[in-house]
Amino acid sequence: MRLPTAPDGSRGCSALARYTGEQIAGTAGRTGGWLLVEHNGPWRHPALFSPGLDRGVVAEMARRLAGRDVKPQLIKRPGRSRTDGGGPLRAYLAHTGRDGAWVRRVDFRDLAELLEYDVTAAERPEPPGFGTPVDHTLYLVCTHAKKDPCCAVLGRPVAGALAGGEAEVWETTHLGGDRFAANLVALPQGVYFGRLDPDSAVRTVAAFERGEVVPDHYRGRCTDSPAAQAAEAALRTRLGTVGLDEVVHLDECETGTGVRVTLGHGGGVYTVSVATVEGRACPTTCSAAEPTRPVHHEVTDISLAPAQAVAH
Repeated sequence: MRLPTAPDGSRGCSALARYTGEQIAGTAGRTGGWLLVEHNGPWRHPALFSPGLDRGVVAEMARRLAGRDVKPQLIKRPGRSRTDGGGPLRAYLAHTGRDGAWVRRVDFRDLAELLEYDVTAAERPEPPGFGTPVDHTLYLVCTHAKKDPCCAVLGRPVAGALAGGEAEVWETTHLGGDRFAANLVALPQGVYFGRLDPDSAVRTVAAFERGEVVPDHYRGRCTDSPAAQAAEAALRTRLGTVGLDEVVHLDECETGTGVRVTLGHGGGVYTVSVATVEGRACPTTCSAAEPTRPVHHEVTDISLAPAQAVAH
């Protein structure tokens, strides 16, 4: 594979995106439910067709998830080799949402055991009656080499740096946005971060454990539309606010030129105008045959609503 190369000689789709300063706000893929299945590898692409996974079980699981708002992911502990074994494996169902987010854990030894559970439960805000409730955040770092080399080269050091901390960290398969590697998502909050290195990842996770969002690496929430993600990121930068839930999504509507997003913060209501524009041509992954023009969501205006409008 011939990797994309930036003018400064750095290689890989992520290096080129960093060089051009491509916007990362508003780039978290929208997902309501997650199914995380521990599998030590090797990982292939698509992930569910990886060696070691029972094809019949995978086919049935894929059938159940078809058309559902559930994103299946393979996970493994940082640094875990494909030959490591012993003890039960873990699966997690997670529902992301600004309200009603939850995680349930199920232990298994044979993948077929997961067919005993309703894996589509992850798309619903009401938690299922099965599984063990998880009351802490799960951090997933994409290290999926077969999807994109940048994810492995940049993701593995990040996962390794986070592995020694108190937070629960997993390597995972494709999260989306290869050119923003290293990528991390926090579940069940559904918050995406990108362009991480080991140092910034440690700071980002430490801040998130305090309920804070590091703005420099914030891609958005998978619970929101791309326009709302971009609007929130811009308002956070404008106000200097870092609290995870300090910015509240109130409304959004299409306009003739883009999207108008209404956000709340500290008793104030803000209207954020977001235009949809084509970015410059670039390879969105290292394996892209031809450059494409990714869609960006550009904030053009942020206005504080008058006090009477807020009262009304």
